[in-house]
Amino acid sequence: MRDIAAAADVAYQTLYNYFPSKARIALALLGRDAEDVEVLSNDEADVVGTLASLVHSLARRVFAGDRDVWREAIVEAIRNDETPLIRYLDPMFGERLAGLLRAAQQHGHLDAYLDTEATASVIESLLSSALLSWVASGHDPDVIEPVADKIELVVKPYLRSAG
Repeated sequence: MRDIAAAADVAYQTLYNYFPSKARIALALLGRDAEDVEVLSNDEADVVGTLASLVHSLARRVFAGDRDVWREAIVEAIRNDETPLIRYLDPMFGERLAGLLRAAQQHGHLDAYLDTEATASVIESLLSSALLSWVASGHDPDVIEPVADKIELVVKPYLRSAG
């Protein structure tokens, strides 16, 4: 915390007025770069591939970080907030997912009766679970590919043939 305060050119105590812990700083920094998440085309015909690409884009940012910092950030997030962990990375992640699903509906790639908000929430939960698994593990398993497979299971019943 002293190094961070020095780099920010503020007093050590002042830093604690805004960020009571290293974890809160980490969460703030994660949210700061949300616009770096890859934005995908809304008229993409490969709905599952597009959703998986968005998930992979966000996951790359997580895996570039330090696992110990993530552990602290997760504990802090759980202790003090009900915001889904993914939203610290990209506050608009659920809305992005829902927007992609709505666009796929409008382009005729998904059935109109698919609940886009609920489906986005399910995908967000799948990714959160995978990231928690990565943080909790002592090694680097490929936790994202199973998420892509699960996205396909969630979305496939609603896919319309490209006719």
